[in-house]
Amino acid sequence: MFVGRTRSADFIRCGLGLGAVVCLASCATQPDPTVGSPGFLLGFFHGLIAIVTLVASLFFRVRVYAFPNSGFWYDAGFVVGFVASILLLVLLSMARIGGFLTREGD
Repeated sequence: MFVGRTRSADFIRCGLGLGAVVCLASCATQPDPTVGSPGFLLGFFHGLIAIVTLVASLFFRVRVYAFPNSGFWYDAGFVVGFVASILLLVLLSMARIGGFLTREGD
């Protein structure tokens, strides 16, 4: 460890850096939602298919996230849909693995 450096000084530097990133990110804007902008339900659907869309975007010109959208409600739907898709994958894989592990000899 260097002489004169303390752990609290490292935390202060990290906090200042994080604060700068948050301040710069807050400057980003999005156009106002228009009539017909994707809302909660379309955000939920896009969240459900986000993993498939991510893989497809490697090969085709496909966007994972709709832009412009209706803002908070689209974002909330996207997050809920993405979490639901992850939970669905985990539950399906647990049932599949559990079925193989708990199967009695045939």
